[in-house]
Amino acid sequence: MARAREEARALGLPAGALLHRVTLGGKGAQEHAVPTRIQAFPGDGVEFRSVDHRVHTVEFLADSLTVEVREFLESSGQIASPPLVTRGSRFVLRLQNAPVGLYFFMSEGHGGTAFGVVEVGIPADPDSSRVHSS
Repeated sequence: MARAREEARALGLPAGALLHRVTLGGKGAQEHAVPTRIQAFPGDGVEFRSVDHRVHTVEFLADSLTVEVREFLESSGQIASPPLVTRGSRFVLRLQNAPVGLYFFMSEGHGGTAFGVVEVGIPADPDSSRVHSS
């Protein structure tokens, strides 16, 4: 968890924030996003990183989001990633001032689609140690 906090700090996320990871890859017509579920808190970050040489995109599914979540993603320019064209390319979702809710996403690669969700919740005790979900 210390590494996740250090990486979050390096990205300018608030003190105590964690950086969660989703790896994007595929084989043949299959696309993979691993893990498919991230549990995060407002202030955290979620890194979507390409682990192969395919082009990947990440898009949050506007029709599946609450109005508050959709407006947050649109107003912060995070509703979709640019194309991740090289191995190691990344898109970081910054959850500073993010509303609580489910952030459904899809990742597309060479013909395949993978789905997942970032669950943004409220910590039971903001001062307690949190479990890193990736």
